[in-house]
Amino acid sequence: MGKTYDIIRYHVAPPLLIVGFTCGVQLLVLVGAGQPATLSVALSRCWGNTFSWTAVILLLKCAALSLHAPGPSKYGPHSSDKSRPLYTLNGVAYYVTTLLAFSCLLALRPDLADAIHQSHPELVGTLNLVALALCLWLLIDGKRRAQSDDPPRPIMYEFFRGMELHPRILGVDVKQWTNSRVGLMAWQLLVIAFFIAGVRRNGFSAAAFVTMILQTIYLAKFYYWEWGYFQTLDITLDRAGYYICWGCLVLVPSLYTFTSNYLVTHPPVATAPLAAAALVLGLASVLLNYRVDYEKLCFRTAKDGRCHLWGRPAQFLEAEYKDKQGRVHRTRLLVSGSWGVARHLNYTFEILSALAWSLPAMGLGILPFLYVIFLTLLLVHRVYRDEEKCQQKYGSSWQAYCRLVPYRLLPWIF
Repeated sequence: MGKTYDIIRYHVAPPLLIVGFTCGVQLLVLVGAGQPATLSVALSRCWGNTFSWTAVILLLKCAALSLHAPGPSKYGPHSSDKSRPLYTLNGVAYYVTTLLAFSCLLALRPDLADAIHQSHPELVGTLNLVALALCLWLLIDGKRRAQSDDPPRPIMYEFFRGMELHPRILGVDVKQWTNSRVGLMAWQLLVIAFFIAGVRRNGFSAAAFVTMILQTIYLAKFYYWEWGYFQTLDITLDRAGYYICWGCLVLVPSLYTFTSNYLVTHPPVATAPLAAAALVLGLASVLLNYRVDYEKLCFRTAKDGRCHLWGRPAQFLEAEYKDKQGRVHRTRLLVSGSWGVARHLNYTFEILSALAWSLPAMGLGILPFLYVIFLTLLLVHRVYRDEEKCQQKYGSSWQAYCRLVPYRLLPWIF
């Protein structure tokens, strides 16, 4: 069984996932735009056009410049390789400035939203080419540096996983640039453009507005909470490769925006009460998602874990682990507040948020729900992946923690 798993993990899955996702997103955006989703059409548009290359290069440059702009900076947590990256913490300023600039462009050129919608396949094609080139560079540069003591793996697996945790290019942290500043900002700009394109094409729709505004609130929350993101496993454990960097540069602007894209050419039929219910669910989910993450951040940054959650002192379990050099370290596993209800309650509210901004597309079939389906599968898989790493790291302490907090995502169910 172990050999079969290794063959699938290292030899079979990476090339299948790389080819499947790289090609799949080009077909997906054609479906969303209501255009013929054929291989010939996808190939004809995957190279981009003048508009797409101009827009992508402008976004890449602005994102990189934001990380060189004046503002506070702070060292992130120690990662598994003991590195400690330095982050620029001006995400809110970048977010607001970019939205203001985009609003001015929309005011000066009213048909810009239509152009973005029509050129979405080319935009994704351009991002695809940029992301693949970046991942190839990260592979070559990472192998040249040879900083990891991991055994050699098949080249496609190393391309998929990445070689380094915190590579930098021209002084810019690659994961902060691709994840925070390009991928998520592209998501924000696209959903706004799709909403305006839908209004120009179909008239105002409360359902489409709810889909757009919930995603905007979710993304604004992310930039407000950007420092907390640097404490997550995406940053501290996952290396910069296809999985993370391509995912943020390409999958986010294509799949994550799919519902908004779909509603331009497929006007919503959801009733006003359903749209209102989706808005309430979405607002509650975003706020609760933030609250769960905030509790963990408070606990991690408090001296000796001494903080109050839900009006009471935080409860925790003492744990030990060994680093690669065999040195023993002590840490604390939070077992109270939201983290005493379920081990990954933040993922639960993440899924509910995505469901909420998909609900206004109710009545249009399964396609507008592709993102929430994908996210559910991704996060359930991540639950098991995270817990496998925690079991290896903490051993018996992790088993004791699971006895204290027995549920993963849904209390009393899972």
